Formats: sequence, structure tokens, C-alpha cells
Amino acid sequence: MVTVRDAETVAPERRLRLAQERIAELEALQRRNRRVSGVLTRLATLADHSPSAIVEFDGSVTYLNNAAREKFPALAVMGLNHPLLAGLDVIVDDMRRVGLMIKTREVSLGENIFRQKIVLEQDSPQVSIYSDDITEDMVLQNALKKASEETELLAAENALLAEIGRIISSSLDISDVYEGFAQQVRQLIPFDRIAISLVDMESFTFNNQYVFGVPAEGREEGTVVTLSGTMILEAVEANEAMILQGDVEELSKEFPKMVRSGLKSVLLAPIVFKNEILGVFHMRSLQENAYNSHHLDLATKVAAQIAPAIANSQLYAQHTESEAEAKRLALQNAAIAEIGRIITGSLDIEEVYAGFAEQTRRLIGFDRIVISLLSRNSDDFTNAYVIGVPVSNRGQGDLIGLKGTFTDEVVRQQRAILFLPESLNETRTMFPGLLPQYHSGLRSFISVPLVYKDATIGVLHFTSAKPNAYSEYEVAIADLIAAQIAGAIENSHLHAETLEADRALQRQTQELARSNAELEQFAYVASHDLQEPLRVIAGYVNLLEERYADKLDQDARDFIGFATDAAHRMRALINALLQYSRVGTHGNPFELMDCNRALSEALADLEVSISESDAEITTDQLPEIVGDQIQITHVFENLISNAIKFKKDDSQPRIHVSCDRSQDCWQISVSDNGTGIRPRYQERIFGMFKRAHKRSKYPGTGIGLALCLKIIERHGGRIWVDSEVDRGSTFHFTIPAIKETTNDTRR
Repeated sequence: MVTVRDAETVAPERRLRLAQERIAELEALQRRNRRVSGVLTRLATLADHSPSAIVEFDGSVTYLNNAAREKFPALAVMGLNHPLLAGLDVIVDDMRRVGLMIKTREVSLGENIFRQKIVLEQDSPQVSIYSDDITEDMVLQNALKKASEETELLAAENALLAEIGRIISSSLDISDVYEGFAQQVRQLIPFDRIAISLVDMESFTFNNQYVFGVPAEGREEGTVVTLSGTMILEAVEANEAMILQGDVEELSKEFPKMVRSGLKSVLLAPIVFKNEILGVFHMRSLQENAYNSHHLDLATKVAAQIAPAIANSQLYAQHTESEAEAKRLALQNAAIAEIGRIITGSLDIEEVYAGFAEQTRRLIGFDRIVISLLSRNSDDFTNAYVIGVPVSNRGQGDLIGLKGTFTDEVVRQQRAILFLPESLNETRTMFPGLLPQYHSGLRSFISVPLVYKDATIGVLHFTSAKPNAYSEYEVAIADLIAAQIAGAIENSHLHAETLEADRALQRQTQELARSNAELEQFAYVASHDLQEPLRVIAGYVNLLEERYADKLDQDARDFIGFATDAAHRMRALINALLQYSRVGTHGNPFELMDCNRALSEALADLEVSISESDAEITTDQLPEIVGDQIQITHVFENLISNAIKFKKDDSQPRIHVSCDRSQDCWQISVSDNGTGIRPRYQERIFGMFKRAHKRSKYPGTGIGLALCLKIIERHGGRIWVDSEVDRGSTFHFTIPAIKETTNDTRR
């Protein structure tokens, strides 16, 4: 660059050439600045629109971005005394002492938790703090932890149930094992007294076969008591587990033969085998309101474990005359106990099926065994487990239509069926669904329903190639086995659902963490790394305009004006894009809101435009909905602003807002008498940056209707337009109506 040293000694031609060179240099600088000024001006707005709350201070607060001002309105006044910045002076001093430039911490404000990144400027007193609300992230993490704990609890409870099953089935004399049984139950359900009462409906009495814990006069072990006026009768008649607790005096009035002994809470579960109530398993506590629905479910499971053992002990008592029978029953009970241990030893049912079949063969001979599980909400079933003689279209994993099958017959009758056909014709006549099995050489059939909590979930099938291989004795054993396996199958389903929920929660947590990390990095780059070069270049552009405006020709000044206008348009586009991108992630939670209020706020924001255009705006009464009031206000503001903008040159804008109820949603319409929209543009205008008119005539970003579309879709509705050129437009959008509820006073 040439510097003019002495203007008096330089010839006029020389001075002219030097001036022209200087102008050329300035124009070149202007062109370079123009190329980058638009981009840098755009970047200057990113910090203000970052989702992170950004605060800068150098002894006092010097800068707050939009997020910080919205989330912490008192911060600008309180400064370093604000709870968000508590202790920062000590942390910053420690960071400077050890040479640490970045540090993170967590701060709690009310119910919200914020993760902060503290950034020091190199050789500068300025400190930047980036704060992100991680409350939702922490909630998800806690939910994942709770789900894992519930899975562990389910496994522990299942192990205890397995041990209970082993204990109560380890001897044919059930009184020998009750003590160990009580200690295992106590780990599942708290009690101060536990009892097993067997009922005799013929004599209308019950007998406390087993009692442990707080003594109660007249209810000792072995005591026979009439059922009338007792809680035992209540449980028998209801045929379902129940909790009786609360006001002891009121309970005493309802159950006059209630024995208190200081016991204030009662949990009862019927002991049911083959649809016959054998008795009631009940626990009592000295604590008030000691039991809940989870205890109720556990008591139901324990009662289901007890039932086969009690039934087997009664069967044993009926056959004590024969030593051989006693030995056989002992082996049978041991096998049933082992089956119970195997099928409850794992939450993964596939791991235990093989061992189950091996133990079952010791009780019932078979050439084929199948566990068929009914599909939920459909008319078919799946053979979940199959071993033995193959049958066409009846293999493991096959999905089979229920209608017309032997499985269908068992489910319909809800009882075990023994079928010993003498011929193919008898099979075809009685149970045609068994023809595939008969053609495979099978001749004896036992099928038993798998019932859990009074619901049939599947069928257990035993088949043999020998004619007349089974009797009612094997049917009774099959019933015992089915009662054992039904609960394990249901637990395995619950376990599988819990695992899938855990995996989904983990994926959601990981995705949220990744998204938060990306937003944090974006905020750091946009509001920190790019701030300084942006200020420098913007400053030089301003200096160029201020210092050399009188040395530039009109074209150069026009160029600067064009660059400034372009920067303003770019800023508007960035703001619109940020607003569009945050509709779904930064919107307010839905709540009950009044559309009339949202419209009023929109009209207040447009007051200047309405006045300047002399627009006439009328409205119907609008409904209450569940939604985001700020976003619905923005929809009204966009639609009414467009109606004013696209008015006909020779007419006053007339705008009407109406609504109509259509089935389960409200349809709100904004009508105008403007220029209208050609049919080919009526869908296009809802796209990003899509316009129906030239920007030179109608300024704007071209993103307003796209933003409206995204907001309405977030609310579960849709938006569209009806329009004719020169006759005006009507924009319609729908919002789900609030569901009406009624109070059901029936009991």
C-alpha cells in the first residue's frame, strides 16, 4: 500500500493515481467484508437463541442470553447472589489457581436440576457459565434404576416362592414342613400371625390346620370353628384374596366372631384346587393398614403353591392303608416338588422346560408332551414347548387356529379331559381336532387347562401311543402339574415385558444424553468460540461505513445497504428456524387453556399492523382446549398477520375467526377478503420457505405457515386452506376437544 507523505510535493496526476488506488483498495476490502458479514451477522444471534442458559461475568454479570432471561428472570438483578451462581467465585478462584479452564457441576433450584459448564477466558477476567436443565434426564435415570430394582425384587420373590413350593411339597405329612414354610413367607409378607384354615362346607366349619405367631383364644391349631360371622367365610364366599383393615371396632361389628388379640390388619387368600376351595391362607398384623395390593398378589401366589400340596396330602391320607400306595405317593410328591423347584428356578421359562419334562415323565408316562399357550386378544394358540412324537402342523412354535381343536374343547369346558378312543371313527366323531395326533399313532390323551388367577392361559397335553394308557389317577396328577406350571409361565411373561421396558428406557436415556451433549457443544461453539471474531469483523464493517462514507460513491453506499438488509433477513431466517426447531422440544407442557385469551394476546401483538391497515376483525366465542397457549397464540398471530399482509390494494381487510365442534375435535377457522391463493400453491405454502407471492411485494421469511403446521401437528390436529383468487382465503385447523367425563356412582 502507498502512503502519501507530502501532498504539496506530489504532482496532481500523482495524487489522482494514489487516490484511485486507495479507492480500489477500499472497494476490495468492502467486497471481502460483504462476503463474510452476512454469515458472521447470522452467527452473532446464535448465542441468544441457544437452548442453554448462558451467563457471562467478570466480577458482575455482563451478559444473559434469551434462555437465561426466560428461565432465571431475577438473575440480572441478583447477579452473583442468585442461587444459580452460588459459590462460583470460590470455584473460579480454585480453577485459576490450578490452571483449569473448564469445569462442570450440578445445581438444584427448587424441583429442577441444572448441569453447569464453567469456562474461563484465556488471560481475561471473563467467565462464561452454560446451564442446562437435566431434570428429565435424572427422572429417566431414576425410572431405569427403579425398573432394575423391581426386576431384582421379582427375581427374589420368585426364588422365595420356589423355596416355599419345595418346602411344602417335601413331605406327604404337611404338618412336618409348615415351620419352614412360615419363615419363608415372612420374607415376602410381614405378619404377626399366620394360619391355614381348611373348610368343610358340609358341616359349615373350618379347622386351623396350621397356626404360627401371636396366640388368639379360640383359634388355636386344631380348633374347629363355625364359619358364620367369620372373615374366613367372607374370603370363601368372595373366592378371591382380600384385605380387611382399618377401624377395628367397625370390623368387629361386621365380623362378630373376629378374634382381635391386638391384630389390626388381615390378609386372606382362598386355597383353591380344581375349582374347589380347600381353605383359606391368612395373615394378620399388629400394625394398622399393614397390607397393600402387592401383598395381595403375593398371598395369591403362595396360596396357589400351597393348594397342590394340601390336595396331595389329603390324597395321601385317603390311601394310608397301603404301604405301596404311600411309597408311590411319596415319589409323586417328591417329583411334584422338584417340578416346582425347576419351573420357578428361573424367570426364563425356556431354560426350565427340559428339566420339567424329565421330572413329569416320572409321574405320567407319555410319548408326546405339549404346552400350548393361548394368544392374547386372538383366536389362536402357540405350541410353546413340544417333545416326543412329531405331529403334522403341530410343531414347537407353530401358530394354530383355536376353533375345532382339542385345545379349544379344554378351554371351553375349563376342565381336564381324558380321551381314550377305540377307533379312528370315534376320534372323528368325538374330537375331530385330535385327528392329526391320531394319524401320528397316538391313542391316549389327557389335556389340562393352565389357569392363573381364574384365567385360562393355555393347555398342558399328555399323549401316549398305548391304548388306555391313562386313568383318572393320571388326570389328578396332571392337574397338580398344571397348577404348578401356570404361575411360572405368567411370571416369565411379566419378566419378559419388564426386560423390554428396561431396554426401551435405556435407549431413551442414551438418546436424551446424546442430544443434550450435542446441544451443549453447539451452545459452546456458537456463543463462545465465534463471538470474538464476529465482534472484530462487525466492528471493522461499521468503521468502514463511519470513516469512509464520504469517500465512497453511491454504488458503494448502496452495496453496504444491501449487505445490511441481507444481514437483517438472515437474522430473521435464523430466528424463524430456531423457533421452528424448538416447537416439539421446547414447548410448554399441555394444560387447560382458553383460545379466546390466546387470540386476544395475538391481537395485542399485532395492534400496530391492525391500526395501520384499518383492519376489521370479528370473532366467535372460542373453546377451552388442552394445549400450549404460547404456541396457539403464535398460530393466531401468523394467520391474522398474513390476512393483513395479503390484503387487496383497494379494500379494507376484514377478518373473522370462527369455530365449530366436529365429533371429538374443534375446528377453528380464520377467514379474510384478501388476494386469495391459486390452487396449485394451496398445499405448497405449508412447506419450509415456500411462498405464493414474490418477496419484493410481500416481505417475510416464508416459514410462518410451516411453523403453524408443526404446532398444530404437535397438538394432534391438522391445518389446511380453502381459497379463491381475489375472493379471499379461509385457514382451518383442528384441535382435539376435551373428553367429557361422568361420575359413575354405581357400586
